Amino acid sequence: MATGKTDLVLHEGVILGHPASNSLAVSGGRIAAIANFDTLKKSVGPQTHLIKLGGRTVAPGFIDSHLHFMEAAAASASLQVSRARTIAELMLDLRTGASRTAPGNWLKAFGCDEALLKERRSPTRKELDDAVPRNPLRLRHQTLHASWLNSRAIQSLGLENRDFQLPNGAKLMRDASGRLTGLVIGMEQWITRRLPPTTIADIEARTRSFSRELASNGTTAFTDATVRNGLEEVKLFARFRSVGGFCQRASLMLGEAHVGELADARAAARAAGIDLVAVKFMPGINDSARFADGIAAAMREGLDCAFHATEIEELESALMAIETARSQQQQSSGARWRIEHGGVIAPDHVPRLRSVGAWVVTNPGFIHFRGTKYLQEPGLIPHLYRLRSLKQAGIELAGATDAPVTPARPLAAIAAACSRIATDGSQLAPDETIEAGDAFALFTRSAARLSRIEAGDMAVGKLADLIVLPENPMKLAPAKLASMPVDMTIIDGQIVYERGVAALQSGMPDL
Repeated sequence: MATGKTDLVLHEGVILGHPASNSLAVSGGRIAAIANFDTLKKSVGPQTHLIKLGGRTVAPGFIDSHLHFMEAAAASASLQVSRARTIAELMLDLRTGASRTAPGNWLKAFGCDEALLKERRSPTRKELDDAVPRNPLRLRHQTLHASWLNSRAIQSLGLENRDFQLPNGAKLMRDASGRLTGLVIGMEQWITRRLPPTTIADIEARTRSFSRELASNGTTAFTDATVRNGLEEVKLFARFRSVGGFCQRASLMLGEAHVGELADARAAARAAGIDLVAVKFMPGINDSARFADGIAAAMREGLDCAFHATEIEELESALMAIETARSQQQQSSGARWRIEHGGVIAPDHVPRLRSVGAWVVTNPGFIHFRGTKYLQEPGLIPHLYRLRSLKQAGIELAGATDAPVTPARPLAAIAAACSRIATDGSQLAPDETIEAGDAFALFTRSAARLSRIEAGDMAVGKLADLIVLPENPMKLAPAKLASMPVDMTIIDGQIVYERGVAALQSGMPDL
């Protein structure tokens, strides 16, 4: 430790991973020392911020390796219906939201998944019209890939006009009579562009609010994995970074369709202190050959190649693309192959993943928050969001919430990795559980390696991205771990969140 006085000392608690020490010192945004408080007292000066832990636990901050920041910020500003488990509960939520919305204004709701409803069906157009009669309604599917619209919304968007042109790849679902049911698939951006525009000030307010939500859950860094990210989206992130719109360290993926903007996007990101870490690919069936140019462009820049793969067909296509690129020696020394989600991984895919050295960015929270829907396909359950078998096979793993698809709560995801228990109490593939230390590593040590962040471990010289928890998480049962609050979040040595205290700062740590 340097002879100068330290900026921050967290003392007299549990320092996770350091059983012989009870205190930690921070200087210049990095961990300066880990020792007993008696040893650290000599580094305390008049400007040192002392925080008495009182037996609480200091742990590394969480790194969310795959979320959708702007979508999650927008969803958090919408009417939330994700807790509804019946059509009646859903309609009650919508009626309540409509009662608080001026007639004629759009009602935006988020979080419905028909597979999680008791009836296991979509709401009908009549049900939506009855619940929201005076407002155009957009109810977004929890997966972000579809929306339900009531009649006012359908009319406002002109979907039943004679001259309406269906966007490529989109679907309008119809009933037996040919009338639109209100469910539209593959039109999310098309709909968003036609809604009343959201001001930059409103978007900034949403980003600040969602950033605080992330901080309240202990997230100190994230990777935005939105496939639509291009130069304009990078510039938007850069703008909000410059005004302190979010406090986490941010990494972005660039969508495959925007690889032509890669150089400019990377320059814009770097200027704002944001990392451009990967190019995102969306595999379909038997279309791996079309990724060749995008992979080559990513590799030239030393960027990772990230492949969305929730279904087995998508994983097969991704592996074929990776294997083809490797056979053509299209891999730079620093770049990695990433499988995003790995929703279904069949036994014969495991050795192939290991052979190509791919990381799997998994979502253990899906087992908890969305596990009920998987019970209808018992044959798939052993292969869903696998953990222990992949770890034993030597495959690198990192964890992610995929917010807003599941809540941005790493502790809940970590608990799910340990228990594999869904919200209804069902346990899915218990053989795939992992120990608490390994589950924490998904969102700390391993995630830091994947994101190339000097954090994730509490060691001298590492970035002081830390959280304070009321109890030692390694000694808690998964159910208690999932609901445990975060008392404090520290980024770059600065406190950005403290439970029970109003927003601590409007700006950002000097990252």
